Amino acid sequence: MLLGIAVTVAPSPKTAVEAATSWQASHTLLLSSTSSSGNASSDAVLFNQVALFATTGEVPKRAAAAIGYNGEPAALAAQVTVDTDAATGAVRITTTQSTAEAAVRVANAFADQLTTYLSERQDKLQTQRLASTLEQVDSLEKEIKSLQTQILATPTDAVLTSRLDALSRDYSATYEQYRQLQVDKGQLQLTTLERAQAIVISKGGLSAPTSRSSRGVLGGIVGFIAGIGVALMLARSDRRIRTRAQAEGIFGLRSQVAIPDTTEKNHGIVVVPNRHEPLSDAYRTLRSVVGFVEGGKAQREGRVAVILVVSAASGDAKTSVATNLAAAFVETGVRTVAVNTDFRRPSLSPRILGKQAEDLGFTTEELVTTPIKSLLVRSPINGLVVLDMSATQASPGDLARITAARIPELTSVSASAAVVDTSPVGATAEVLELVPLADVIVLTVRVGHTYIDAAHRTIDTIKALTSAPMLLVVVGEKPSRSDYYEYANRTDNVKQKAPRTNSKNNKKSKTKT
Repeated sequence: MLLGIAVTVAPSPKTAVEAATSWQASHTLLLSSTSSSGNASSDAVLFNQVALFATTGEVPKRAAAAIGYNGEPAALAAQVTVDTDAATGAVRITTTQSTAEAAVRVANAFADQLTTYLSERQDKLQTQRLASTLEQVDSLEKEIKSLQTQILATPTDAVLTSRLDALSRDYSATYEQYRQLQVDKGQLQLTTLERAQAIVISKGGLSAPTSRSSRGVLGGIVGFIAGIGVALMLARSDRRIRTRAQAEGIFGLRSQVAIPDTTEKNHGIVVVPNRHEPLSDAYRTLRSVVGFVEGGKAQREGRVAVILVVSAASGDAKTSVATNLAAAFVETGVRTVAVNTDFRRPSLSPRILGKQAEDLGFTTEELVTTPIKSLLVRSPINGLVVLDMSATQASPGDLARITAARIPELTSVSASAAVVDTSPVGATAEVLELVPLADVIVLTVRVGHTYIDAAHRTIDTIKALTSAPMLLVVVGEKPSRSDYYEYANRTDNVKQKAPRTNSKNNKKSKTKT
């Protein structure tokens, strides 16, 4: 809408004449007869042919050359109309063009060239008629002389005498016609009554506005309609999840926790002591919800609680959720193991340990029998250890099956919770080895990133493999503005910066107290 307003308002407004899109010009001629023969029918026939001469043949070619028209002469002639009035002898040549100058040039060019061409044509025809008539006169004269010679030889021949009389009459008529043609210089003559003048064609109905305000309103309306059309088209063609409500509808789950959109460049752990803001507190909320849903069932059964963090595709913040959820559990005194099962693109160890996982020095067969304690790596966070076999030279499928088989043994190292970072459900099959072990499944979806089709496939696959409770975590949603955290900080600042009082005021305060 704003673009439509800017485009229509930016150019300078035109006046009503400048805004006209077409101009019309007419050149008026008078057609008169100069013949003394009184042959009206011949004049009428030639008058009716004037419109044909003006738009066909030589006249359009000459008019195009006169105005420098580069296109086909027939195309130029199609822009011209010729109206004739036999009663008054008026011939009006009219054209409509985009500019006044062009309209005047075209109309005058066709009128001038028609006048010149008609005059040349009649002169040419007159010359041809004179030549033909003179040739007939000469021929008859020769025949008469020949007959006269024959009659002198046979004066009594009546046939020759009759033929001579007939030829004499023909000669007289032809010679009279020749003399008449010498007198008549043409049948019709065109003279200009009024040269072309351009006028603006008045337009009825709606027309383009000329003021900035009216153009801006019209441009805004058109831009607004076009913007709605583009938005609807993009919405129909968009295959990504764009809102929290849309994600809840696709997964069929209520999202109790939303990880806010953040410009945090550090992809490590944000749940650390003395850090309390929307991002870190969102992970603490997730920890509380997961603990409530699990309900201590694993502890009552004497085993480790397995929290499986899954996503539909890569880039859905699955590893960030897993690492910070593990740190949040440790914060409450729960000994936690962060387990990596994304062996194709492992990123759990770099988030927690600050480096890639190192080779544990065991073969694939030894990973099955080696005590679980030897496979764990301590992290800088007290109470958090890492189980990551990604550096071992084995296939991702084998490592996923081995890890799944060793998770129940984590109770031997006094671990109470295992937070498992998995590979994307829609991309690999390794995650399917771990779904049956889960006590709680945390589904992560990133707004503006996760594809709808991948989300549908993910939820259908998980529901087919387990009946464990599932939690939906929406990542990347813009948080609503709140000054609650700022208010807490201001209160702390006020406490730290208490105003000083002198001894007199202190004494008065004590007395009042």
